[in-house]
Amino acid sequence: MGDRRGQLSTPVVEAGLGVILIFAVVSTFALGVPGPDTQQAQLGIYAEDTATVLSGESPQHQDATRLTELARSEAAFDREHERLDRRLDRLLPDNLLYQVETEHGVVGMQRPSSVSYGSATVPTEYGDVTVRVWYA
Repeated sequence: MGDRRGQLSTPVVEAGLGVILIFAVVSTFALGVPGPDTQQAQLGIYAEDTATVLSGESPQHQDATRLTELARSEAAFDREHERLDRRLDRLLPDNLLYQVETEHGVVGMQRPSSVSYGSATVPTEYGDVTVRVWYA
């Protein structure tokens, strides 16, 4: 008796591989791929833009910028923090909450520890001013 092994024909193998390939492509389109986390990046952009705008605004009194004036001293912070709070309310979209921190105090809301946020820090001659924003 001779060797009686069965062999698959080439067209059958090609058809099987084709079905697997088509299934893989259809699955990719049907399930999709996860999108990037753009929320954190967007919050960072909001924080940087806010810090840039504030660092370029003229002060109410003698310092170079609004943020420099805010960081100058505790008395200057006490005098200016309410104006900054009103300015941030007008500057930022309604769906964002904010916090501006200096050595002398904090303007804005208390940030919950469980939320994603963006931040930007502006150095001034009196210390750093950090802007944080997060979604309401």
